[in-house]
Amino acid sequence: METIYLLLMLSSGVSAVAPARAEPAQTPTQELTVPNFVDSEPACVVKVPVLNPQCTAEGCILPAPAGSKLDATTLFFSCLPKASPTGFERPVPEAKVQLLFAKNARGHFMVLDDFAPPPNERFRYLSFCLFGKLNNFCGVARVSMDYRIKVETTRMLKAFSRGIELQYPWTEDGR
Repeated sequence: METIYLLLMLSSGVSAVAPARAEPAQTPTQELTVPNFVDSEPACVVKVPVLNPQCTAEGCILPAPAGSKLDATTLFFSCLPKASPTGFERPVPEAKVQLLFAKNARGHFMVLDDFAPPPNERFRYLSFCLFGKLNNFCGVARVSMDYRIKVETTRMLKAFSRGIELQYPWTEDGR
């Protein structure tokens, strides 16, 4: 039956070949050299997506989500030696840790909500680390616990960290 249908399509001039899909547009990147926390260790050389953030070796100022009470979110970068702890080895029980797959590296993304202070002083801490061959590239940001702000900023920071490319990934396939 399938053969007959295919023959009918071909004989009637209907193409059985799917149209070519358009390639997704490449997001522009900015290369940064982030000094290692230990002076004698190699720096992290990374490419970060340019989606309107203002980035330097210290970090990025990411635009605030629409309707946000904040002006922007500051993401701070660090470059750590391979042997240094990143905080993902034994996270606190309240932390939500997820695997993170960036362009050519793997790592972790952590969300930690601080409920100890009074409600108007509470924050969400977002952090990630990508594990490279020579070092680990990490970032951390603090955002308001306002529901819309924390959800939108978490989503934005995850997307940003997935777009990062390390110069020296752990292996060719990012493992």
